[in-house]
Amino acid sequence: MFKDDDTASVAPQIIGVSGGSASGKGTVVRQLLAHFGARAAVLCMDDYYLEKDQVPVDADGEPNFDVPESIDLERFARDVEQLRGGKDLFINSYTFNQPGVVSERLHIPATRLIFLDGLYLLHHPETRKQLHLSLWIAASARTRLDRRVKRDAAERSVPEHEVQYQWEHHVRPGEEAFLDPHVDGTDLTVENELDAPLDLQPVIDRLEALIA
Repeated sequence: MFKDDDTASVAPQIIGVSGGSASGKGTVVRQLLAHFGARAAVLCMDDYYLEKDQVPVDADGEPNFDVPESIDLERFARDVEQLRGGKDLFINSYTFNQPGVVSERLHIPATRLIFLDGLYLLHHPETRKQLHLSLWIAASARTRLDRRVKRDAAERSVPEHEVQYQWEHHVRPGEEAFLDPHVDGTDLTVENELDAPLDLQPVIDRLEALIA
């Protein structure tokens, strides 16, 4: 991963948290934020999805949100660079195309630790080179599909048959093409197969040392 120059003692440290769909990236980030408090903030790649009519479509004409072209990765990388430079960021949240849901204005402060939560952190070169440390959240495809069905019904108003279609035609092919090739390049792996409390102490210790 990228190593800072002699300003590292004061510059924000950029921590990439990646993994397949429904692997538990958000869960891990929330636990880390709870520990580090005001010393940390998070920037979610989900908030950089393009509008639905701009997203690539598959052979059946269905929008495919599981390819890098569905996200404004260049803008994401520029915003990460702004945070690395010590400047706060203001962006609009993504609504996942839910009717009646209004986008929120989000403030991401340039804290000592900036967690990046996203699928393509390692796939996109301009983002990858800005990471000081990368975490891979691991869980089996079967476990992640079960989680995605529950999550998308509860949080994104997506019926199960659509989740199944997306998983077969978009999610798994996208993971195999754009995520799996980068797994071995991550610094730390967090196993999240079971629905049980995670032991993140080794990660916390590594991060505490990074900003000491």
